[in-house]
Amino acid sequence: MSYKTMLKALFVALIVVSLGTGGVLAYDIAAIVEDTTASGKFDVYHWWTAGGEREAIDAAIEVFERRYPNLSVVSNAVPGGAGGAMVMKVQVLVVTGNSPESFQAHPGLEIEPYYDADMLFDLTPLWEYAGLAGRILPSIAQFAEFEGQYLLVPIGIHKNNVIWYNMHMFKEYGIEVPEEPLTWESFIALCEELKAKLPEGKYPLDLGDRRGWPATHAFETIMLGTDPQIYEDFINGKATEEQLELVLERFKEFLSYVAPDHSARLWYEAAGRVAAGDYAMYLQGSWMQAYFESLGWEYGVDYGVLTAPGTQGYFGVSIDGFVVPKGSKSVENGLRWAYMVSDPEVQAAFSVAKRSISPYVDTPWDIYDPLTLQFCKELNAEDTIVYPSFTHGTALPWMATTDLHSRISDFATTSNPDVKRYAKLISQSLKEAGVKGEWRIVKQGE
Repeated sequence: MSYKTMLKALFVALIVVSLGTGGVLAYDIAAIVEDTTASGKFDVYHWWTAGGEREAIDAAIEVFERRYPNLSVVSNAVPGGAGGAMVMKVQVLVVTGNSPESFQAHPGLEIEPYYDADMLFDLTPLWEYAGLAGRILPSIAQFAEFEGQYLLVPIGIHKNNVIWYNMHMFKEYGIEVPEEPLTWESFIALCEELKAKLPEGKYPLDLGDRRGWPATHAFETIMLGTDPQIYEDFINGKATEEQLELVLERFKEFLSYVAPDHSARLWYEAAGRVAAGDYAMYLQGSWMQAYFESLGWEYGVDYGVLTAPGTQGYFGVSIDGFVVPKGSKSVENGLRWAYMVSDPEVQAAFSVAKRSISPYVDTPWDIYDPLTLQFCKELNAEDTIVYPSFTHGTALPWMATTDLHSRISDFATTSNPDVKRYAKLISQSLKEAGVKGEWRIVKQGE
């Protein structure tokens, strides 16, 4: 048994012991969610701490508390992003007898440790009551179930494969925005031009990877742009070392244009430095928009976007949602929160504040600003290939992703990293984690 397998087994054992084996509890979903006189307070855990994010969760809570005026939501932020820190936080809470009524998670393999520990409430009856199977966007329906159950209720969607750029810097230094679709060669040519024209202390790119995951996010996007087949092989546990070397060579080239102290900043601090004019571009998800707006920046005036090189026609999807643990003090309140996550009024308030795409077809598109509407149309276009993120929890087991964050972070912070060595380490990591997916993302005919 590998060290990572033992860690996973320990995680599951600790939760099982803490929760006990009381069996599956039955709840009358209709009676619970329709009881608007319920009183008390309960805990909801999430990882939204940056500008725009805080406002979004607060907007959702405000609608919830109007619907249930005698209930108070205690909003608990767990810094870290991308879901990694939440797993460990929840483990501690469960073991100490303080399981939250609900907490944020991504659908897919990120919740496998909770599932293995029989920790999560099966929300299928709630899905049936709320009609979610008929309301969920067809483009993300494939990600909603886990082992034949609905364990999570989605609240918002973001696009991963986006390049954000400071329009003022491009104008000041005479940089032409390249035409799309952006190829790797045209992207590197753009970076070279920026490098030649920017004064000392300013850089074409930043990473903001103090917590590790933004480096994996960039690696993920570069992998898809290099060859979708490599991405498909990777999340299915079939990628060869030679394939990984090709991706890592490109990632290494990408890093040569990044500010050298990139690991000193969180993602939103890096975004702030883009707004300040220190870095011209940033490869990051569409949650950047709400943060830029919290700084007073306007799309099309202060910043623009490009689809990441080689990823035109693909939509890297991050889906945020909430699960309900069995062992909390009030599963009923957790169920009320999970139900309200999909409520049209919550969806409108949350989506506008977060600049996220609603996961539900009954959310009117007229609530969206022009950029979010653009992303929404891309997501729902018939010819768009939606691919699951391994950085953001869906496509790889949690232990594999956690180890990958460490490997990629080490690669990104090493001077002149050995591509062959890291390709071997990453390949071995996936094998040790037993990654064996069945994802299909390559377009027909490619």
